[in-house]
Amino acid sequence: MNTRLWTGLTAGILLSSVALADVSGVYHTEDKSKMSISYRDDSHVRMDLSKDNFLLLKGDKTYTVNRDGSRWTAMDLAEIGKLGLGGMAGIFNSDDDDDDEDEGTGSFRDTGRTETIAGYKGKVYEVTEEDGERSEVVLTNHKDITSLTRGMLLFGQKSIKNMGLTEESGLPMELISSGYTGILRQDKDLLLVSVDKSSKGADFYALPAGTKMETMPDVGSMMKGMEGMDMEDMEKKMKEAMRQMQEQMKQR
Repeated sequence: MNTRLWTGLTAGILLSSVALADVSGVYHTEDKSKMSISYRDDSHVRMDLSKDNFLLLKGDKTYTVNRDGSRWTAMDLAEIGKLGLGGMAGIFNSDDDDDDEDEGTGSFRDTGRTETIAGYKGKVYEVTEEDGERSEVVLTNHKDITSLTRGMLLFGQKSIKNMGLTEESGLPMELISSGYTGILRQDKDLLLVSVDKSSKGADFYALPAGTKMETMPDVGSMMKGMEGMDMEDMEKKMKEAMRQMQEQMKQR
């Protein structure tokens, strides 16, 4: 998915106000799989990836939820923070990372064309990445689709925060000011195929009854003190951390 596009849409959509109402949309991905996004308000978003797997935003919490037979399990994505990925990022940074910050920011161009997808009319934009790669995106200003896109982006934004990771910056202001921030199509990666505006029950935006909560081993504390280690010692520390994590997982 185009990083610059999603970063810009995040800024544009989160600055806008969206009416509170249930709206669900089904998107097809390039591999022909389906993804359903349901949005009620900024505290209730659900993304169904299959009949046995969905992502849930409830309040400020974000979850991944899975079914194995008749049993549901879920993990609060804040558990990922226990891996210490945010704090460990600096250990593996290379000098090349600094060079990336100096690259251009890419561009958007209104092609002047329009497309109607799933009954919604949108503008076709050409997106040019920093490396020169080009793709198309079809955006609409209709509140239904803006709500769906808002739901996807809110889930991603809050998950990133909950996991203790950082978010990329860089805002294409020309796209934000256009007001066209609802995704109908993202090149061949994502295509809206249907929209449903029927009301969902309260249980739809909640963890299923009897859901077992999973936890993540605290790998971050296991690997504390890795800064300044040589590669041999670091490898030993990481192997020990992985061994401890596997032992904890077996005990469940």
